[in-house]
Amino acid sequence: MKPFLFKINALAKNILILIQPHVILSFLIQPFAFFAHFLSLTKWIAQQPTKGVYKDAFSLFRNYEHRYDLYNYVINREQLKNAEIIYIEMGVCGGGSFKWWMENNQHAQSQFHGFDTFEGLPENWGYFFKNGDMHAAVPELADSRGHFYKGLFQDTLVPFLTTSNIKEKRKVIHLDADLFSSTLFSLSMLYPYLQKGDIIFFDEFNVPNHEYLAYKIFTESFYVNLELMGSVNNYYQAAFIVK
Repeated sequence: MKPFLFKINALAKNILILIQPHVILSFLIQPFAFFAHFLSLTKWIAQQPTKGVYKDAFSLFRNYEHRYDLYNYVINREQLKNAEIIYIEMGVCGGGSFKWWMENNQHAQSQFHGFDTFEGLPENWGYFFKNGDMHAAVPELADSRGHFYKGLFQDTLVPFLTTSNIKEKRKVIHLDADLFSSTLFSLSMLYPYLQKGDIIFFDEFNVPNHEYLAYKIFTESFYVNLELMGSVNNYYQAAFIVK
């Protein structure tokens, strides 16, 4: 019976390839993909534990200041204020979160590395943000522990990783890349350097086709166990620890 079903499956697939249904139905690709990923996201949220996990109150509107409450929770829980860390931020823009971590970690040997094109998004993001949106000048830093790397992640992250000794140090990774492609690339390249106890923040986690999808593919493909530490703005910002 099973070989017969295999043949029927192959026959149906070959017929569909022949008739090319996308010619008529391609307009369904984006809405169907969004809906499928959104269902996956809400299912994931429903499965998350609540005990020992920081979470702000439900709100119909986002308050971006709440992400600093999440940072405070993590930095206090993990006792990071005076610990040596390597902070890596993918997507700096104006540098608000980057400067917050520099100001709130006082260890002299900590390192802070920020990556951004500083020329805006390299591709469209959803329906509202276009290629080139969210460009910003490279922020000025008075703290010598901080460094910025201008350009596409695909051009700047790999050279940094191959010349830096970051594997044995505690890392705080802040993913504010927005895009699926940028987020998945960053996670994939950082994977060999991850250690238990490293912390990963997502700044637009609940966007189904982008950061959430990158998280899902990364954790399922690389078998990485990321445990939720907390979230704010209805999971728009989320923090995880590598287990």
